[in-house]
Amino acid sequence: MLNKRLIVHSVLILLLLLNLAFIFVQSALPREESKNTSDKVGEIVGDIIPPETKPGEFVQINLRKIAHFVEFFTLGLLSSIYVVFLGAGARRVALSVCFAPSVALFDETIQIFSGRASSVKDVWIDSAGFFTAALIFYTVYYLTVLLIRKCKQK
Repeated sequence: MLNKRLIVHSVLILLLLLNLAFIFVQSALPREESKNTSDKVGEIVGDIIPPETKPGEFVQINLRKIAHFVEFFTLGLLSSIYVVFLGAGARRVALSVCFAPSVALFDETIQIFSGRASSVKDVWIDSAGFFTAALIFYTVYYLTVLLIRKCKQK
């Protein structure tokens, strides 16, 4: 029988790889195909949040930027879970911090080769998505650990 730890480890690696593949495939799309995808998503979002409302206008204008943030938020969450699963030492957390901008830079480089413009602003948005997820996850994780320790002491 397979070790549960090995199964969890494998699932986390698979999810991370799928997330990275999604990010890189989206960046490799030619300009026109990427625009069509954004337009389709914009129509769906427009049905939920009408473009004429203030939030709707914001979402429609910033749809691509929001997509960058969400892709990397997911990556940050999965990476943080993986780091904690391995044992959240300072070295592992530091490596995950370096992981975000490295992936974001690579992602923008892919866009250059697919005939699209790359953007330093997008690297910052990507990194912000990653770090926001990591900050939320680590805060909740460490507060939970502290709460469990406090309950066990009583």
